[in-house]
This record gives sequence, structure tokens and C-alpha cells, in this order.
Amino acid sequence: MGKVAGRGGEYGLGRSATGQRPTMAHHGRLRHEALLTLARKVHAAALDGDIEHLERAAAYLREALADHLKGERRFLLRVPPGMARDLARGQARLLSDVTALLNAAVTGCGDERDRCAARAGELVVRLYLQARDERGISHDPAA
Repeated sequence: MGKVAGRGGEYGLGRSATGQRPTMAHHGRLRHEALLTLARKVHAAALDGDIEHLERAAAYLREALADHLKGERRFLLRVPPGMARDLARGQARLLSDVTALLNAAVTGCGDERDRCAARAGELVVRLYLQARDERGISHDPAA
């Protein structure tokens, strides 16, 4: 996976020269704002019709989001069951949407490049709303 999987290459979110993690990571996982930044890069690549960049960026976002969601499992255990269910549903949908976008990018988005860009834009909005809901429940504005 090259630069994408290296957590530092093209997206600049890896360790610094001193070996410290950036502030956009928490316990080795990307925070919501970093995930939103990645989603915006996915959207920009889709708008530009840069399918190669879209594929790399979507793959990195999917990996980072899956890792982030794994880290939030404990958080979901601490919230009321109804809220946890709603948040978990939102998280699953986000991961499904990123996967669908990645699959479309792998096939070059076919004749639906505009649809890929629209999907990527919707993904940014849903990720923002999910992050807002989770921050509101956790009372952690930096999460």
C-alpha cells in the first residue's frame, strides 16, 4: 500500500521527525477532525476526477476510520443503550459508505464520476454529523 498505509506519506499524518504523533491522533488513532480532513481530500479528488488519488485517499480513509471505530467501542459501552445503538448504526453506515466509494474508485467510477463526487460530498457531511453527535455525548470537544 506504499505511502497510504505508511501513515505519514502523502497525507502527512504520521510521526514527526522526533517520533511524536501529531495532535490530530489520540492513542494512535485519528481524531474526528483528522478523519474529516481525509474525507475532504477524498471529496476534492472526486471533484477533480482524479480517480487514482481518489482510490488512494478512500483506501486510507477506510483504514483510518475502521481503526478509529475500533477505538470507540469502549466509548459506546459507556453511553445509554439507545444512544449507543444509534451511534453504532451511524458508524456502520459511514464505514459502508467509504467502502462503497472505494469500490467505485477501484473501477474508475465508470460513467458516474459526478455520482462519485456527490457520494464523497455526502460522506463529508455524514462524518461531520456523526462526529458532532459523538462529541456532544462524550463532552470532549477535541475528540
